Amino acid sequence: MRLKHYFVLLAVGIVLLACIALIATFHDGGESIFSPPSQGGAGGGSAGGGYLFYVTEGFIVVLLFYLWHFYRKTIRPYDTLIGGIELVRALDLTTSLAPSGQHETDIIVRTFNDLLTRLRSEHLKLEEQYTFLNLLIEASPMGVIQCDLDGNTTTMNPAARKMLSPTVEETMRALPLGETTTMRLPGEPQLFRISHLSFPDRGYQHPFYLIESLTSEVRQAEKAAYERVIRMIAHEVNNSVAGIVTRERLTALAAFVTRFADVVKIPQPQLLLCDLSEEIEACRPFLENMCTQAHVSIDFHLTDEAIPVHLDTVLFQQALINIVKNAIEALSPAPASPPAPLSEGRRGSLRQGEKGVVTIEVIKHSTPFPHLGGAGGGSLIITDNGHGIPPNVAKHLFTPFFSTKPQGQGLGLLLIRDILTSHHCTFSLLTDPADRLTRFTIHFPS
Repeated sequence: MRLKHYFVLLAVGIVLLACIALIATFHDGGESIFSPPSQGGAGGGSAGGGYLFYVTEGFIVVLLFYLWHFYRKTIRPYDTLIGGIELVRALDLTTSLAPSGQHETDIIVRTFNDLLTRLRSEHLKLEEQYTFLNLLIEASPMGVIQCDLDGNTTTMNPAARKMLSPTVEETMRALPLGETTTMRLPGEPQLFRISHLSFPDRGYQHPFYLIESLTSEVRQAEKAAYERVIRMIAHEVNNSVAGIVTRERLTALAAFVTRFADVVKIPQPQLLLCDLSEEIEACRPFLENMCTQAHVSIDFHLTDEAIPVHLDTVLFQQALINIVKNAIEALSPAPASPPAPLSEGRRGSLRQGEKGVVTIEVIKHSTPFPHLGGAGGGSLIITDNGHGIPPNVAKHLFTPFFSTKPQGQGLGLLLIRDILTSHHCTFSLLTDPADRLTRFTIHFPS
């Protein structure tokens, strides 16, 4: 029951008591309350009764007036305060309470309005900080994934959507709270640092993940390491030349140093607007000659529809030739005991006596790539039916000096990686366990 209801009951009770007292008074005087007082001659009793009647009536009127005044000064300001509290509960912080004219109540009203002003200021400040934080997270190159208390994903920013993949999700699920790890995607050059952290919210620790791309930083560190290696090798070559060496030894050393120099001295690409299919067609005779010499078939699946991309034609053709060269080498006869088969009991798709095939396919995209965050563009897919890439090898691809070839130096994919990265492409080299075909997939932004 509300306070004003108690006040109404009190007022009714007081009025009833006054009426009962009035009835009792006139009953004792021998007159009815409903009959007018006697007019003279009846003695002092009648005159006294009439006087008492008017006094009692006046008292009741004054009492009712006082109760109305008390209601206006006490109960109505109380209702006003309750209305203000309801506004705060509804987060309406733009309304202030008007003074009631009652000193005690106005003290509460002034205090309430001061608190409301401070709440309004703090609320506005929090909203500005929240908006700024949201904009910062949305624009951040670091992936941010927020989770609920059960570990289910609630929100993620655009950077996280581009970085997220089944391999990254698996690493996230296995990462304990408060730990940080680094991982490289199988068959891709991307290297990520993943952190599993939490923040306090209303007494609970809410988990979230940070995903940071380390690819560019690692690539710069690797390039600095190449330059140091080049200086070291050049020193050794000079020492060798100073002594007595054979022509074959000098030729081998020169070729070795040249391959390192090619990786380090890749020029900045001069990007021009080109048609992807036309650039591959221009390189077609050379690629066909390579495959013919290696007794490998090559198929082209190009498109008549223009796919405009920005390319440095010289660098792009160099990367394409290296990719096809690697595919041809993967089609060589399988070793008797492969070091790391694709899976137990399987060696790949190329069987004894089967013809090796390299396929070059161009695909135009009219819709955005979800993982690129851009619109349009195209894809180039180089497929071979060679012996495939085992999972334990795929995670080391595109790292410096890693090679599975006996005489390999681990620089071919490194050269391809740097050229494609300078063209702002994303790419991967993986063997599909379903059809056992190996695909080098390159996505070109529009």
